[in-house]
Amino acid sequence: MTMQHDGRKGRGKGHIKQQRGMVLVLAVLLVSGLLLIAGTSSLNSTGQTKITSVELDNTRTFYAAEAGVEWGASELRTLLLSNLDPTQEQLNQLPSPSIQGFTFNRYQIAKTGALTQETISSGDYTGLYGYVQRYVVQARASSNRRSAEIQREIQHQYIPLFQFGVFYDKDLEIIPGPTMTFAGRVHTNANLYMAAETGISCNSYVTAVGAYRHYRKDNNAIDPPGYVRVKDQAGVYQDVWRGSYWLDSRRATWAPDALALWGGMFRDQSHGLAVLKLPLPPASDQHVIVERGVVGDDATTREAKYWYKAAIRYVDGVLTDSLGNPLNHPGVYTYTANKFWDARQSRWMDVVDINISAMVAGGYSPSNGILYVTNNSGDAPAIRLINAQTLPSIGLTIATDLPLYVKGHYNTTPKRGSALLCDAITLLSPNWLDSKSNQALNNRVATAMSINACIMTGHVSSVENSSYSGGLENLFRFLEKWTGVSMTFRGSIIDLWFSQRATAPWSYGVFYTAPNRNWGFDTDLLSPSNWPPGTPRVHTIQRAAWRQIS
Repeated sequence: MTMQHDGRKGRGKGHIKQQRGMVLVLAVLLVSGLLLIAGTSSLNSTGQTKITSVELDNTRTFYAAEAGVEWGASELRTLLLSNLDPTQEQLNQLPSPSIQGFTFNRYQIAKTGALTQETISSGDYTGLYGYVQRYVVQARASSNRRSAEIQREIQHQYIPLFQFGVFYDKDLEIIPGPTMTFAGRVHTNANLYMAAETGISCNSYVTAVGAYRHYRKDNNAIDPPGYVRVKDQAGVYQDVWRGSYWLDSRRATWAPDALALWGGMFRDQSHGLAVLKLPLPPASDQHVIVERGVVGDDATTREAKYWYKAAIRYVDGVLTDSLGNPLNHPGVYTYTANKFWDARQSRWMDVVDINISAMVAGGYSPSNGILYVTNNSGDAPAIRLINAQTLPSIGLTIATDLPLYVKGHYNTTPKRGSALLCDAITLLSPNWLDSKSNQALNNRVATAMSINACIMTGHVSSVENSSYSGGLENLFRFLEKWTGVSMTFRGSIIDLWFSQRATAPWSYGVFYTAPNRNWGFDTDLLSPSNWPPGTPRVHTIQRAAWRQIS
């Protein structure tokens, strides 16, 4: 995305059970409808098409078999949400379908083949590179006179996250003042509030598991006047403004109109999109992946937490490897209480500075490229990266449950795979001085800054019909006067949680002014060889091809 800114601007378990029950209810209704059609046709005049008893039996049996397969697909989906790799024994224990008047003398759910690495070719997220485990659901329904057998493939897809230009788990709000262009995919697991004062252009897929709304969440009576353009399948921009109205979820014909206009490039909940979540226990807040490991973490949580992935941990002033063996890396980690003033938080921050240059020079990089760091000292603990223009040769992923600050250029000479996972992120320009942090804004004047990284962080939510969170355009926090100064970003922006530490609301013009935002998706991330160490995956369950066997 590129931008110039002047500063003005799951469904629950009960629903899953209800869906499962509705599969069989639908089958019963279909069969009943066929009986009604047959009865009605017998009263029609000679020459009209009649449904014979044989045809009716065949059709009823077919629908019974299809209902059995859909039942199995629903049961499998529910299992995979809590058990990422079930055994065949566990698959065999899933309940079988039951429809009055039919028996299922063949019914099986089975894993087929091993996990494959491939470009996903079916489902909601076609075109992304992923890891796919296939399952087959097969059902043979029989009545007294007829039988039918159907088979459906189910794909459990794991999708590395940093292929998205923007990915939100919560409501995604994009209401910029100046023009903005998105090169990568834009996705949210919730509602999408996307409008513009001047204009937004989206060059790839735009998907929302919730609803698309062309208005401000903090004031839903206002439709900003700027254009909102999304490319269709032919690569041609199509505008949300349709000459006399904005085409969004408020329109009764939004679903078919959007498909006709964008050919599947712009979709929301009305198109049946599946949610994409980190592989965690269903009740977990995704913030858990940056939290400390604790006694009682189950296998799924341990697999997801960066605490367990990291080859090096800095915890409360103690540096160890992943096995707890002490390490000594002089000049890399320095703790200072009340290091600088954060005007947004209105607090002196207690900071662990990580000197990346000293890390590289001393050969102290984590062996797998993953570092976990946290600290409980002081009343406002935080982490800051300094001297980070050059990263370790294998790349660097840093995870923390605390607010993270990046001072100066990051990962520029040369660019390497890097990810920063944190509670909230603030960018401090090369001109930042801690000694001036609590002075007037005119004494904190930024200079140009560049950063290449995949950012996974949190934000403070907007309050509906009240206060604005700042939206995507203000997800990166600033504490300086950036007016007329460029901040260049290339990477991927991932927001999966609400900030739990840095919770002060966004406002404009008091503690910062906005830079000229030169932000864009790093297209190098479309190649797996350029992903940062420990790139996380989200997962989804997709229905794939089906066929009638008999």
